[in-house]
Amino acid sequence: MKPWTASVRRYPHFDPVISAAEAEAVATDPARVVTHTFYPFLKYDEGWTLFAEKGKRGKRKDRPIRFAARLDSCIFSYYRYFLSAPYEAILQAERLSSSVIAYRRIPKPGGSGGQSNIDFALSAVQAIQIQGDCCTIALDISSFFETLDHNRLRDVWADLLGVSKLPADHFRVYQAITRYAFVDVVKAYTRLGYYGDKADRNGKVKPGYLKARKDIPVQLCDGRTFQEKIARSATQSSIIEVNKLGMGVPQGAPLSDLLANAYLLEFDKYLRDTCDKLGGCFFRYSDDILVIAPISETDAVQLEKEIRGAIATYGKGLLIKEEKSAIHRFDVQGDRQAVRTIKATDKDGKSMQNKPFEYLGFRYDGRHTFIRDKTMSNLHRKIASVCRATAIRQVKRYQGKLINDILDLTNVEKVMQAFGSVEDFHVKAADYRSWTFTTYAKRASKTMGALGKPISRQIGNLRAAIRRRLEYELNRASSF
Repeated sequence: MKPWTASVRRYPHFDPVISAAEAEAVATDPARVVTHTFYPFLKYDEGWTLFAEKGKRGKRKDRPIRFAARLDSCIFSYYRYFLSAPYEAILQAERLSSSVIAYRRIPKPGGSGGQSNIDFALSAVQAIQIQGDCCTIALDISSFFETLDHNRLRDVWADLLGVSKLPADHFRVYQAITRYAFVDVVKAYTRLGYYGDKADRNGKVKPGYLKARKDIPVQLCDGRTFQEKIARSATQSSIIEVNKLGMGVPQGAPLSDLLANAYLLEFDKYLRDTCDKLGGCFFRYSDDILVIAPISETDAVQLEKEIRGAIATYGKGLLIKEEKSAIHRFDVQGDRQAVRTIKATDKDGKSMQNKPFEYLGFRYDGRHTFIRDKTMSNLHRKIASVCRATAIRQVKRYQGKLINDILDLTNVEKVMQAFGSVEDFHVKAADYRSWTFTTYAKRASKTMGALGKPISRQIGNLRAAIRRRLEYELNRASSF
């Protein structure tokens, strides 16, 4: 295990930027951690619209993300590192290393880098193929991070350390990650004068950033201003909120993912023992659980019910909703597996007779894997949205010009960068942050080999589709 080193980020927050050496000096000194005052997290909602049939409005889903101040983040990161060693040792001893796959660095078989969701999806499909005639049970834990019981979490933490009571520094970090304070980022920016009502180019007044993002200081304010405008003062009420629910850890904090994993250790053991008896296996990627076993349809339905009941026993406060579960049957027929849906519902709770088997963004039809249909549909919707915005902007800029002339003046390559191929894929694909959809799809196709052959066809005409859509949107925009 590599030694821990501090990484000090330069995103806007309440605290000043310090050197990595200063951060390490605080984070690794228990006495300084005990007396450290943690700043409130900054909170925003990461939202997206769920897939819906054409002509219908998809339901919006929001995930609350909270990110810590720089030094606080380094402290959380160090204690994650500290706790990961005993947690990894337990996973190894309990034969869980290949089943608990989220938030961990799992080396590739060849030793070149860590596995991604592509590799995990491939492992699941290969496990189904090895089982032959079998059933799969997919389950989802509701509001995972938000419902972790604090008392249970403290016991889990102590168990990792092999103690009955948390040491003072660990208890201080435990308090900061459970009874945490947070401030809505828009409220904070409004109080500090970085966000508010402003007129757009058409004179319409609407809320927005009053400064360019690059001009917002890395340290949002000094200590006095923090007390006057964020915390309670003589003239303004505090906008700091505190989690007093007795449950939940902030998703986005460096320590939260390891704690969430460790919280389910007893549940993971239950799943292991259950699968051992049946001759099956399981994978848990955070709150997504997949069980694969050579059992009948009737037994699969019963097992799904038993697992939902077991989460209450082994994961205090957690819930697996029946309507989010799906059961599929696989039967070997020649060189493929026939797939049937045994039990599945849509987002409205209605039964789905032909719901495809999907896992971690991929669909398996018994012979090949594909990027799931919802992902492809959402991609083309995004293409349409970006092309529409680009077309409107270009038509306004080049009023009176012909469509073909505007298309020639449009940087089509720039539009394609968000979706299309990236030069030097073999170099950039190792860093997921530089991936576009195409590099991701190519990596998936390459990783899955013959199994993922259809993926190349799914993206084969993407560049032509983007150009056609842009030309369509230019014609549409010019007709208004």
